[in-house]
Amino acid sequence: MEKKHDKKIIDDLRSGWQRTQADFENYKRRYEQDKANWTDLAKVEVFSQILPVLDNLSLASAHAPEKPNEWEVGILHIAKQIEQTISELGITRVSPKVGEAFNPAFHEAVAMVEDSKIGAHNIVKVESHGYILNEKLIRAARVIVAK
Repeated sequence: MEKKHDKKIIDDLRSGWQRTQADFENYKRRYEQDKANWTDLAKVEVFSQILPVLDNLSLASAHAPEKPNEWEVGILHIAKQIEQTISELGITRVSPKVGEAFNPAFHEAVAMVEDSKIGAHNIVKVESHGYILNEKLIRAARVIVAK
């Protein structure tokens, strides 16, 4: 009788230990996922604050002369360096092309214009680029679309 009782106690203890071990593994997985989510949230928060500066550098770069002076070359280099750093953080730029079909999942139409050269619902002009982090849209590309 004593052996059956001892075996039951051992089985109960083993079962409890296995459940505890499985619970701990699940906890570690959830913690790692939460940590990754917090990190992404922090990246998005910081990036959102830097985004206006990046937009202004992008505008300045678009108006650079064909033969820039040293100072202008420096500004262009800074813009490229920021883009590279953003890329290393896992943030991808959404860069639609003129003539590309408007996609509301990645583009925000800021205006619609008549354009006989470009078909209806296609992009006429890109006002600002969009950005994605881990398949989540941070900001849609702002575009002008043909009617």
